[in-house]
Amino acid sequence: MMQLFSFATSPYARKVRIVLDYKGVPYESCERCYSLDRKPDLKDASRRAEVPVLVLPDHRVIYDSTIICEFLEQVYPDPPVFPKDAFERARTRMIEDLCDRTFDAIGFGYYFAILRKDAPESSAMQEAAKTECRALVERLEGELGERAFFGGDAPTLADFAAITHAPLVRAMRLDTANLPGFNGWLDRMRKIPAVAADHDRAAKAWQGKHNLAAEFEGPDGRIHWRDSRLEWPIRQGFIDLIAREYHAGRMMFPPQAA
Repeated sequence: MMQLFSFATSPYARKVRIVLDYKGVPYESCERCYSLDRKPDLKDASRRAEVPVLVLPDHRVIYDSTIICEFLEQVYPDPPVFPKDAFERARTRMIEDLCDRTFDAIGFGYYFAILRKDAPESSAMQEAAKTECRALVERLEGELGERAFFGGDAPTLADFAAITHAPLVRAMRLDTANLPGFNGWLDRMRKIPAVAADHDRAAKAWQGKHNLAAEFEGPDGRIHWRDSRLEWPIRQGFIDLIAREYHAGRMMFPPQAA
């Protein structure tokens, strides 16, 4: 049986678990988050020490959520999570990438700003995250159009990527009353058993915004940064806050492990 290194609140790991459950693929889940627990088996499986990592029965390893999902689609094609049409398949990947990069970076920045509530930039950083999240949800509304899901009548990888970030809208208390497409999509997604199971796992594991240190900081107090999560606050003008974090030794980067 395949083994999946996962973490219940990681949007990337959640996306892979949803796809596995949606396709009915048997697997064993191993909950890990190296930046929080420093357990070496995840690092041994993947040099970046990031979830998700899929270990095949013959011990070959695949990492990166998108690559894993593409592998699963080839090996377990039914039910599909990619459209057959070449353009729609590419469009699915573009929406997935948008969520993986932008949605994730916005959420990370928002909760990081709450964690650093005493920083002078905290309030402005939270507001910047809310503004950009609202714009992103409006873009997703446009991508949906009259469709039930981003790919048409059935969910695709784009939907499974987006749904792992959708609770951020409620956490930010954004008004979506004028976004009927997005709201209808949320209702339809929550009725999918694989999505409902994922929601339950994440809800049970989430430490809450009042205990964000448990979600962000490792045993040495450092926070795991990378690519778009680092780009977002700099692009928004919060470079001084990031510089202070760096010089205080509160940042770590993959594949930095110790």
